[in-house]
Amino acid sequence: MNAMKMLRILTMTAALAAPTAMAGWGIGPLVGMNLANPDVDGRGSKSITGWAFGARLETGMLPFLSLMFDPMLVKTGAQFDASSTDASGEGDFVALEIPALLKAQIKILNLGVYGFLGPDLVINTQASGKVTQSEAASAGFAGQVGAGVLIGIAPFVDLTADARYSHGFTDLIDGAKGDIKHWRSRDTRLTLGVLLHTPL
Repeated sequence: MNAMKMLRILTMTAALAAPTAMAGWGIGPLVGMNLANPDVDGRGSKSITGWAFGARLETGMLPFLSLMFDPMLVKTGAQFDASSTDASGEGDFVALEIPALLKAQIKILNLGVYGFLGPDLVINTQASGKVTQSEAASAGFAGQVGAGVLIGIAPFVDLTADARYSHGFTDLIDGAKGDIKHWRSRDTRLTLGVLLHTPL
């Protein structure tokens, strides 16, 4: 009788622990291209192609859900033309972005697809062109949404490729610049990565 009770307890414990046991960790580098087309007071602006590189840290919560952190150093900006001459030209920003993303993934054998979304903390580290560092906001807030594919190239090693849209909710400039009062990022980013992960 005691043995049967113990077996039942062990079975229930294993069932409850199964999602945790299947959850793993992953880490790896990211590199990509950033296509910036910001909202500069609703005026017309030309997009700028920049770069992005960083890393991915991922921790599983369920077999198909995980929490993903993609800290990246990103170059963004725009070419713009305002009515005042001192606010015409090009502005470039280099920012450290730290998104916390909820990721849903489906994987069959060594092929998988995934989608993700979440908030993004943006810390400006450099401003150049017609916007100086003192005129740039020190930090901002954005949201990201995207999707990607992965291919298992070795045991516990995946090659990833994804596209994401980043929508800035706060201004990249601190106060007005000439007659420009608002500058909010609108970025499309393509990234490649390698993810080293623990067994699921």
